[in-house]
Amino acid sequence: MLFQPYGARWNFTVPPDHRKTARGAAGNWGEGDLGEVYFEFRPIGNYMRVNAIHAATGFETFVLGPLTANRSDLQMLALRKLKTSLASRS
Repeated sequence: MLFQPYGARWNFTVPPDHRKTARGAAGNWGEGDLGEVYFEFRPIGNYMRVNAIHAATGFETFVLGPLTANRSDLQMLALRKLKTSLASRS
């Protein structure tokens, strides 16, 4: 298990070669290359706040989930919300 200190940021790039193979609870999250996306995980009481920050635009969204939820599920949810927000912005 990987330990991440409080408030640490992770850098994550959606690779274009995973568009068809990377499927999870959020569906085909690799569709449409966003480029670099930063994720910040912050525990707040019994909840985990996950910020998704688009590196190119600086646009940021966040989701809240239970502290016991799988991190990858929360990360995919934050990424999906970021993609939806960016699409509605343009």
